[in-house]
Amino acid sequence: MSLEQQVMALRTAVTLAAGDHIACVRVRGADAVEALDRVSPRALFARAGKMTHTLLLDDDARPIADIYLCCDEDDCFVLAEGMPAAAVIEHVQGRAGGLDVELDDLSHSHAMVTLNGPYAWELLGELTTPDVIGLPYLGFFHADAFTCFRGGKTGEYGYDLLVERDRLAGLRDHILTLGRRFELAEISLAALETAQLENLFWNPRRDSAPGLTPIELQLQWRVSYDREFPGSAALHRRRRAVHRRAVLLCADRELAADARVVADGRDIGGVLHAGASPTRGDWLAIAIVERALAHAGLDFTVGGVPARALSAPAIDNRSLLVDPQRHAFATRDTDPFPPLVRR
Repeated sequence: MSLEQQVMALRTAVTLAAGDHIACVRVRGADAVEALDRVSPRALFARAGKMTHTLLLDDDARPIADIYLCCDEDDCFVLAEGMPAAAVIEHVQGRAGGLDVELDDLSHSHAMVTLNGPYAWELLGELTTPDVIGLPYLGFFHADAFTCFRGGKTGEYGYDLLVERDRLAGLRDHILTLGRRFELAEISLAALETAQLENLFWNPRRDSAPGLTPIELQLQWRVSYDREFPGSAALHRRRRAVHRRAVLLCADRELAADARVVADGRDIGGVLHAGASPTRGDWLAIAIVERALAHAGLDFTVGGVPARALSAPAIDNRSLLVDPQRHAFATRDTDPFPPLVRR
């Protein structure tokens, strides 16, 4: 299946992907929440079944991991992209002095699979119970065969399933069997990352560079400035002098990573990450440019290619329109959804 077919399946149906890019750490002990609170730029929602979407920062305030902090009844989970589990453990342990806390790398005992797409909730309901449609965004629960985390970074309904490795094959077979009536497609990490780019979701594997902080990357919603955490002092200093910001660009021709962005003959920044958008049929790029010019609708030249700034997301995500109370995969062709792309 081509990348274009994979992304279209994600945008219109249901997809299954390996979650090997997601590290999972279990945090136990009487001080588990406090240990995570020391490294989190945001206050934790310490209620069982709730997730906090935030970052891990180094001492220079550079984002080093995209994380969900998940509070359970007796312990917590950390789901991380951009850092292996061992590095997450080292980061937390280094700031957990004097606390009663134990951190377990679940990568050896467990695996992760992900379901994404506007009808992923319907397939998940077949796996568990139709009541799953009531699971709120940034919520999680324990099923018989797995733990389900509802997050998603593609613009569509997204669920990460944490399963014991000796039960993984059985779960995958069950998903593939149920998925036949949903035209389930198995997709790659490249397809997930393409969908992220179409929505300007931060990708820690591609959208990180020395000198960039949550301020430039438009990730300040994951940070609370009234807290102390690794990188907080550097972030406060940086906040007073930031003059660049991330912007989403589109072009009819290929955009290259590291290409310079030019406005009125003047160099105003550079591309951080670029890729083709199968949904739109053009190219997209995340660029770091002068803050005064980081606005939708402005025209630039990127490596000699005409480009225009967009307001994210770059598409109309179908999941924003699909209502589990009214819609179903079987009737999708009769539902009056607008096009995925509006020109």
